Amino acid sequence: MLSILKKPTFLLFFLGNITSLIGFGFNLIAVSWLVLSETGSEFALGKIMASATVPGLIISFFTGYIIDKTNRKWLMVFLDIFRIITISSFLIFLQFNEFKLIYLYPVVFFMGIGNSLFWSTSQAFTQEIVSEKEYFDANKLLSASYQIGSILGAGIGGFIVHYYSPFAALWINVLTYLLSAIFISFAPFKKKVKEESSKNIINSLFKGVKYLKERADITVLSTTTILSDVAIWGALSVLTISISIEIFDKGSWGYGVLDGMYGVGAFLSIIIVGYLTDNYSRRSVLQSCYLLGFISLHFSSIMPNIFLASLFFFILGININASRVITRTILMENINNKIMGRVQTVLGIYSRIMVVTSSLVTGYIIENYSIDSAVFFTCMHYFIAFLGISLVGKVWIKSREYLYGN
Repeated sequence: MLSILKKPTFLLFFLGNITSLIGFGFNLIAVSWLVLSETGSEFALGKIMASATVPGLIISFFTGYIIDKTNRKWLMVFLDIFRIITISSFLIFLQFNEFKLIYLYPVVFFMGIGNSLFWSTSQAFTQEIVSEKEYFDANKLLSASYQIGSILGAGIGGFIVHYYSPFAALWINVLTYLLSAIFISFAPFKKKVKEESSKNIINSLFKGVKYLKERADITVLSTTTILSDVAIWGALSVLTISISIEIFDKGSWGYGVLDGMYGVGAFLSIIIVGYLTDNYSRRSVLQSCYLLGFISLHFSSIMPNIFLASLFFFILGININASRVITRTILMENINNKIMGRVQTVLGIYSRIMVVTSSLVTGYIIENYSIDSAVFFTCMHYFIAFLGISLVGKVWIKSREYLYGN
């Protein structure tokens, strides 16, 4: 696995991805704290999180076309610079104006565009710079970059917000995007000329839909297991800080502990997942991961203190990230790089619709019913993913090779 890091292109991209995601962790805790301190409303936080996802939904129609048409390396550098300008403009504006919640909406809107396109591009770029036999190891390392970002960004960010201010965390956020742009810009890479290219955006989208229609097994697998990621970016983006505040009364640093322990577990999963897939079928591993995700999230909310709760977030991180590594590898193995961007377009539209719905519903449930009901709603994301894997493994013959084989 570590041999891939000897390749300068992957190493610099890997470092850039880590620092970019550290910045995202700082951004998430800073924005969440600004909303809750200003309004005290989880539903308002849900609306902010939904607003950050809606632009990603809009641009998803163009994502595959953009990714397939541009140099993916320089697109990521441009997106880092775009996010630097967005956050810096907001912070400079606040030097002359008192903060109001309404000022956050354009910020999260433009950040949503940048984040959405950056993450989709990074996955497609990974597939372009490694060989097919390296997909699994590359996915583990890419996942490691996400988790290191989660650990450092959310963990340190929570303490920065608690002891200094959310605005200090946002300035650090700006610095991380600058470092990310520098790392990626130095990565040696030459765009490969592709034989096939969509003539327009409509054709691009249509080709993605056509592929998923032809591969019903991949469609069911992806649309159900995506809900695991939806839980992270949608429901848990509202629920985690609410658990810290409402159940344990620990504020932003408690959020940092929970999210940081999730990140530690997710980071360790890149070691564990290799052992699991060597000794058990992918289907069995995925089913176990989603069931344990359901159980661990439920128990985290009924613990007597936040440190015990964080242990269950640690278990959650191990299982959900292990499942992400496996499912992304399956998609890379089954979807040709020439069509990957266009399939991502369709799946991106679907996932962002679900993230918007998930964050809004979670905030509404917490505010109007109970946090326990919101925990159950979030747990159901993992149960549906479990059902999807079970269905694919039973119904489609094609799935037996990539789910039952090691």
